[in-house]
Amino acid sequence: PAFGLSGPWRDNVGFAQTMEQMSGLAWMTGHADDQPRIQRGPCDPLAGMHAAFATIVALAEREKTGTGHLLECTMVEGALNAAAEMAIEWSAYGVELSRDGNRGPEGAPQNVYACAGDEKWLALCVANDAQWAELKAELGNPSWAEDAEFSTHAGRRKKHHVIDEKLASWAAGQEIDTAVEALVARGIPAAAVWDARIQSKHPQFSARGFFEDLEHPIVGTHGYVRPPFRFATVDRWNRTPAPTMGQHNHELLTEMGLSEVEIAKLAEDEVIGTKPKGL
Repeated sequence: PAFGLSGPWRDNVGFAQTMEQMSGLAWMTGHADDQPRIQRGPCDPLAGMHAAFATIVALAEREKTGTGHLLECTMVEGALNAAAEMAIEWSAYGVELSRDGNRGPEGAPQNVYACAGDEKWLALCVANDAQWAELKAELGNPSWAEDAEFSTHAGRRKKHHVIDEKLASWAAGQEIDTAVEALVARGIPAAAVWDARIQSKHPQFSARGFFEDLEHPIVGTHGYVRPPFRFATVDRWNRTPAPTMGQHNHELLTEMGLSEVEIAKLAEDEVIGTKPKGL
């Protein structure tokens, strides 16, 4: 259930986006000068993950005691587990976490910057003074970087917007792969923001066999994601593509005992078919 089997909200409907608002996850997402942003769905798998974990615990308990359990795993409580950092930071340290775009409390500068080309984004994070010195060297030790306030983490955070403007101007003329290689060689955390459209071509996923090729009768050969875990006894999870509409009508109805005449009549009456009606 969204909010549980008891309490004043027990009958309220909820979806992933509802939980992102209720848990504070949306409060933390977005830019400081803009509205909260919903993440569009992570609380659905969060709920499923917690329910699966609870089921495993209940089964283990049953093995020990012989007693079964009624499991109640609410979506909102699963989301609050993921959002716990905000409550802990405030209750333990009085720190109010807030929206800060792509920046984080430990990095300055930390952001994503557009490189040359279409949708080529560089993610970069300077976590300490040594990395800042290396970044300055990579930039050619420009005069603007010699601002005395930039010598400390606090000073760089205070003037983060100034550094962002300068880095954005520099990145605009850089090839993404070259820039990442140079920064990483200097010990600066940096990477390209990966385009989700070509995720199947990522060398790590290729090496892991995360995308398994299947030939579909309509769209051809494509990579299908496997489950996000591996079994030593299973070489391949995906064995057949998703069926087309009505692909197995004849096979299944025959198994159910219908005759060829009866199956033909169902098709004639448009009870069954192999494409949506009207197409």
